[in-house]
Amino acid sequence: MILSDIEGYVRQDLFDPSGGTPRWATSDLDRGIDKAVEVYTMYYPNIAWTDMQMQPYQRTYPYPTSWNAAYPVLWLERVLYPLQVYGSYFTAPSAAPTCSAVSGAGLSIGVYQYAVTFVTQGGETPASPVGSVTTSSGNQKVTLSALPIAPSAPANPGIATNTVIGRNIYRTLVGGSTLYLLTTIADNTTATYSDTASDSTLSGQPQPPTLNTSGVMTWPPIEVAFSEYSNLYDSTNALAAGGNMGAMGNVGRGGTQVGTTTPSFTLQLSPAQLPKDTTLLMRVFYATKHQLDANGSTIPEVHRDVIVLGACAYCMQAYQVPTNDNFDFQDGGLRDRVDDTKIPAAWLQASKNRMEQFEKRLTEIKRDRDYASSSRAHWGDIAVRYNRL
Repeated sequence: MILSDIEGYVRQDLFDPSGGTPRWATSDLDRGIDKAVEVYTMYYPNIAWTDMQMQPYQRTYPYPTSWNAAYPVLWLERVLYPLQVYGSYFTAPSAAPTCSAVSGAGLSIGVYQYAVTFVTQGGETPASPVGSVTTSSGNQKVTLSALPIAPSAPANPGIATNTVIGRNIYRTLVGGSTLYLLTTIADNTTATYSDTASDSTLSGQPQPPTLNTSGVMTWPPIEVAFSEYSNLYDSTNALAAGGNMGAMGNVGRGGTQVGTTTPSFTLQLSPAQLPKDTTLLMRVFYATKHQLDANGSTIPEVHRDVIVLGACAYCMQAYQVPTNDNFDFQDGGLRDRVDDTKIPAAWLQASKNRMEQFEKRLTEIKRDRDYASSSRAHWGDIAVRYNRL
């Protein structure tokens, strides 16, 4: 479902054919559709999530970077912290694979770079250092050797059981610097790999992670209370330059007051819960406006009718021609009488009916969403070390 599909449905429901001289221009329809999507988002937002790295002894962080720059973060839904059991992660490979160009075909002629990550049941480590090789005519095959092998236990093996179940090999395009997933080795023992894959096979493949998610996920998840736009006391105005207000919580400094042009949130953590280093992650769930454009849509197919209803209602409310040119005519001989003054009232009633249908469907959607989620109710005070009990 893309924008042009919804435009066609709206025209059909308005009995406004796209050929000839339609009553509504496509830009008018798009404005009505956009209004409907905005209202629908308030009832059923698009929920996305991202992982953010914690900074030592910090509570306040900037809003996460949205999955799509055209659909910025509206508000935060929930924050899980810590995302993984402390010390259960594996460190990224410390050495690059050995790369050699050998006789064969498949690759282009030029410089290639390779890196390796460790894969666990919970996630993946960042990439190893990069190894490079230059292919030449006739030597267009690369043999990787000394592939990094993970240790049998994580950094702190006594905390949680965790193992490496595979390794991902990433490669650049010829002459490039961006790594793309080349292949997955489903073990922790193989030491060599032969690469003959063309650059076209790497199109659309993921890039290596920037955060270490190889630890064991906490269960049940620990949801942390937070305050949005807080700027309570540990914002960039109170921190020294080089605080935690960089993009996605990295070290940096917001150039303006937190909570104005740099939206922030503060985790309500006790001193005992504060992170001691950068190894812990938090998972931030946030709401964005639903995507509906030429590239695709995040709106469920079952809710397509809601957008069409709302777009029709807004388009009918915006159409003023019948209101502005109505008349009442009768000739002198009392033989002919033409009266179209009832058109505005009928048009207004039709648009009200469509809007009522739209609002009724929105109420149904909100009710269904509420039934699918549960609230957290706390009676009395919560112990400081409740999560450890």
